Amino acid sequence: MIRTLLALIFAATTLRAAETAVFSLKTMTAQMKYDIPELLVQPGQPVQLTFENGDDLPHNLVFCQPGTETAAMAMKQMENAEAALKRNWLPDDPRIWAHSKMLNPHEKETLTFTAPEKTGTYPYVCTFPGHALTMRGELKVMKAGEGLKDLHFALYLGNWKQMPDFSKLKPHREGKVDSNLIEVKLDDYKNEFGVVFTGKLNAPKKGPYRFFISSDDGSRLLIDGKEVVSYDGIHPAGDIKEKSIPLEQGEHEFRLEYFQGGGNIDLYAAWKGSDFQITPLSKWLHPNWKGGAKKQKEFDPIPLAVTTEPVIYRNFIQGAGNRGIGVGYPGGINLAWSAESMNLALIWRGAFIDASKHWNSRGGGHQPPLGYDVLQPTGEVTPAFFVTDKPDAAWPTWDKTKRYDGFAWKGYALDAKRSSTFRYSWHDAEIEESFTVEGNGNKPDGNAKLSRTVKVSGKLPANAWYRIASGQFESKDGSFLIKGVKPFLITSAGAQIAGANLVIPATPGTMTITYQWAQ
Repeated sequence: MIRTLLALIFAATTLRAAETAVFSLKTMTAQMKYDIPELLVQPGQPVQLTFENGDDLPHNLVFCQPGTETAAMAMKQMENAEAALKRNWLPDDPRIWAHSKMLNPHEKETLTFTAPEKTGTYPYVCTFPGHALTMRGELKVMKAGEGLKDLHFALYLGNWKQMPDFSKLKPHREGKVDSNLIEVKLDDYKNEFGVVFTGKLNAPKKGPYRFFISSDDGSRLLIDGKEVVSYDGIHPAGDIKEKSIPLEQGEHEFRLEYFQGGGNIDLYAAWKGSDFQITPLSKWLHPNWKGGAKKQKEFDPIPLAVTTEPVIYRNFIQGAGNRGIGVGYPGGINLAWSAESMNLALIWRGAFIDASKHWNSRGGGHQPPLGYDVLQPTGEVTPAFFVTDKPDAAWPTWDKTKRYDGFAWKGYALDAKRSSTFRYSWHDAEIEESFTVEGNGNKPDGNAKLSRTVKVSGKLPANAWYRIASGQFESKDGSFLIKGVKPFLITSAGAQIAGANLVIPATPGTMTITYQWAQ
């Protein structure tokens, strides 16, 4: 399928062959593969390619003429291994027209060259002995397709959870898009609006054409009045939806509908024909495709499913440090606790976490949450308790060369329902933190709520404060709204704004903090 084979979406400005196509190509750790199996360029287009060897073995990158049996070419040099070694395992073959040097582990090199004028498939390969059978890819030289013509927009105002029937609504404003590229930057609206783009697309011949869309929030693409592909509802631009349809030669009516509920504003559209590459119709490009190529997945995903009881995941978690403890609760509400800072590091809703990075190969790296609406309540990985006579002062930052002063990790325990209680000490005090959830985090309007209970026993230092969030806040009906992010309401007795901190005077006893995704 095209999703697994095609690897390039150019930025809109790279559609002219005179402009440089920029790529970043890497080796996949311990897998004997390049991370991009296919690159697309236009005939005669300048190319800048940064090749990085992140593996623990030497690798090179060798481009060959169409039809070259790359594995046989790489093996042939072994007939005179001494001479091949002097050439650093680069075959002496006239079919090679561009190549890198043999990179040692963790080296990189930038290549600049001009793509061939002749369309076709040009294989690339690593010619180090034994690598060519699996470590290869294809540079496809293809022309770009035509873009949209006579593009217009109609802007609508409204608050929707699903795609409205725009034909029954009156536009707030209409106009022409001079660039003929779809772009959602109309007026100064950030939330609660919709846009309908209409224009013309010319199919150069009769045959199948594939259309691609992605959006944050809902979108729907129609050709000649018939729906081709839809990505409805409130969601981030996580996936690229695609579908092929047959078209007659000639001009066709193009229509792309979009609505924005809140958060990011992203809208991507593209198309492909049998004799032209994937061609963007929007100015914004999906991040999985932007800047060169769609990369291979390091590993097949291993999502950890949460069913009837909480799921625990201890590992390197992005935003929670090297001693992260993730907890996924039934109903799509999740958190990550940091045993480095003894603090709640992340909360998010939706899917829990993908374990594939840590359960394959060497298992390195920090895994980000799998869901959406991620919040770092206090920003950096920092402790919640702090001694200061100025609670609006800057909180201490993480120093990996030493522990936070006075803190000691005591582990965690699970109750009969597998809910976690995290334990640590601070100076002469013992602290336990536990959590409960309410609502449905898998739905944007599911009233998702996480309650945090902090029990403090023993003696606390003078001028001790407990920080429950950082950022810019607005008081709202006894709660606090965090500005500038997906709306979150934080509620806790005794909480007060202190500069960029939301704090509570720390005393022995019980504190309860509620984090709620506001609608």
